[in-house]
Amino acid sequence: MKELFCNECGLSVAIPYIMAREVLGMEQLELTERRYEVMRENYGYGYAEWQGRFGEGMSPFRGYTDTTSVTMRVSHPYFRQEIEATGKGAIGAIGVDLPTWFNCGAERRHIMIIAQAPLRSNKWYGECGDAVVSSPFGLHDREHRERGNGGKMVNLLVRELTAQGYGVYLTDVDKYFIYDRETTERFAQRCRERYAEVLRREMMCVSPRICVCFGTEARDAARELGVENLLALPHVSGAARGAMVRRFPELKEEGATAENAARVYAEEILKHI
Repeated sequence: MKELFCNECGLSVAIPYIMAREVLGMEQLELTERRYEVMRENYGYGYAEWQGRFGEGMSPFRGYTDTTSVTMRVSHPYFRQEIEATGKGAIGAIGVDLPTWFNCGAERRHIMIIAQAPLRSNKWYGECGDAVVSSPFGLHDREHRERGNGGKMVNLLVRELTAQGYGVYLTDVDKYFIYDRETTERFAQRCRERYAEVLRREMMCVSPRICVCFGTEARDAARELGVENLLALPHVSGAARGAMVRRFPELKEEGATAENAARVYAEEILKHI
């Protein structure tokens, strides 16, 4: 899968630019571009191999060795102001996921997966005033994508879809996680128009045949944009297993394992293209 991850295509230039200009701040463009290069280079590595390979100007908060997330300053004027206006003072646990893609190219047989928000832990990042930058479902990180309570199910889903010749693009509807879920929801309400504009720009670049939304928030945001070919599915988090089994009753009998869930999700997505 390494050769398919963030493969060279039009997105290689467009998406880092969008994330810098619309989310992190243009001062972070060079660092954002470098982050994509490093993620591609280190795709097959675990935590131990990543050490010393984060790239110039990037490192985990406090030198943590059990993560491949790095910190970046938020210099975007609008989002910097909104973060400072949250009322919590020197706020921490700020999360940003850089969108990633697999097997995208000129044929534009693209599936766009839209998740909800980039979660971060206040326990580990509560005193970090910068953005903790990762990717949706941590698929750039070998150890995270192999973990049952991490990105395993989505990793298997991407494998199923790319095996059928499709390109898969992954992003979040909420571009920032702030402090905790409650604060993030309030922040998202204030920033909804900005978030919608970023998602709109991503969709223009990707030209997806179908948008697959994990969770109601992602579904509602896509509907507000007037997305026509939209498939809403239960979120893939452990907390949503009940909703997943209700949507796909066969999982109750077979077991809602990552492998089985990825298979039924892939079948459902391919059926709607």
